[in-house]
Amino acid sequence: MTISENLADILLGMDYKQIPSSAVSSAKKLLLDHFCVAAVGRSTSWAQAVSSVVGRLGGVPESSVYFTGAKLPAMRAAFVNGTYAHGFELDDHGGVGMHAGAVVIPAALATGQRQGIDGRAFITAMVAGYEVGARLSTAMGSISEFGFHPTGTMGALPAAAAAGKVLGLDREQFVSALGLAGNFPTGVKEFIHGTQEKRVFAGRASESGILSCLLAAAGITGARTIFEGEFGFCRSFSKDPDLNKITQGFGEQFLIDRWLIKRYPCAGAIDPYIEAATRLHQRNPQAFRKGGGLSAIAIAGSRVNAQRSIVDVHDVMAAQYSIPYAVCVTLRHGRPAIWSFSEEAINGAGVQTLLKRCEVGGEYPGKGRITVRLADGTALVEEVIETQKRVAEMDQQEVIDKGIEMITASAGAEAARELVQRLDRMVSGIEDAPDIRKVMEQMPVIK
Repeated sequence: MTISENLADILLGMDYKQIPSSAVSSAKKLLLDHFCVAAVGRSTSWAQAVSSVVGRLGGVPESSVYFTGAKLPAMRAAFVNGTYAHGFELDDHGGVGMHAGAVVIPAALATGQRQGIDGRAFITAMVAGYEVGARLSTAMGSISEFGFHPTGTMGALPAAAAAGKVLGLDREQFVSALGLAGNFPTGVKEFIHGTQEKRVFAGRASESGILSCLLAAAGITGARTIFEGEFGFCRSFSKDPDLNKITQGFGEQFLIDRWLIKRYPCAGAIDPYIEAATRLHQRNPQAFRKGGGLSAIAIAGSRVNAQRSIVDVHDVMAAQYSIPYAVCVTLRHGRPAIWSFSEEAINGAGVQTLLKRCEVGGEYPGKGRITVRLADGTALVEEVIETQKRVAEMDQQEVIDKGIEMITASAGAEAARELVQRLDRMVSGIEDAPDIRKVMEQMPVIK
């Protein structure tokens, strides 16, 4: 039996009753976070451009475009909604950096509206997608060293798992859908220099997952050995994949509980460095006001690699991928917010002064360390420790508070609070909804 055949059997047999309450709770928290970060991402110029281009293509109005009141064909709605969710580096992540929510949820919701499924079927499809994403991500190890972006490269496969559950594919169709999805990777990492192609990776992957399923349902076949084949997906994008991890414990152990919800609008691996820099700022905020009170900032750690060690930062995309920038903007202003990753903040004299004094890299046995040397010779040191919390460890209020904080930047505090409360009500009983289309009709329209 091939891995795809095994996966198809597991996915076909997956039922809402088998999903533990903790996994359902995690799915609902991830769904709320997804809607909140999409509300932020929607306001970006690149998300608006994608929405405009895709919206003009028209088509059968099957599925909602978040916060607009408009509908598009399922594939196109998933493209736009995935772009919204991944639009400002706030979406959930796990494994080797995959952002599952931005590919799985748009695919499950768009096809769910197309088919008119109930809330339990939606939750089941969503969990199925996350489980495939988590296992594939773990099995692949790091693919970034080859220049591929995990979400874009792997994203069509978990999106296809979710969409296939919704569309009711049979075993052969599911195998083909996975084979086709493995041929739709999106995204190399040249965007680290500041361009915008990464902004569409998740939307494109979500769209591709649906397309794979629709093509398979129409009789187009895909490789049965897409995972383990000599020229298959895993060996093409990873030098040493652990193929056993793709199906190991699937249906018994639910990895969705381990997914991480971000605190800040930047690459998730940067969060612990921000927390360490926040502690340094709190110890001596005056020293960092204009940069005149310090002589050097040394940043070391396993994550300070070529892709995240950029100090010549002058645009938003580069800033969101740069550990030195995140550290410097935090030292300068304190705990970062949405505006901390604006062009105004990036090109401000204070942050640029600190960036020029950064020394990046060097071997370090722990997770990381930030050392700030003041002009008087004093050294302030903070260890970088793991501070990210798994979704199962977070309560609903933490997700709500994050949403309010992030949306406040564009909508104001009162409007943000009202929007997040409405989204929370949408999500709270979604598993009991008789028709997911009725749930999506409650989606607020943002002017």
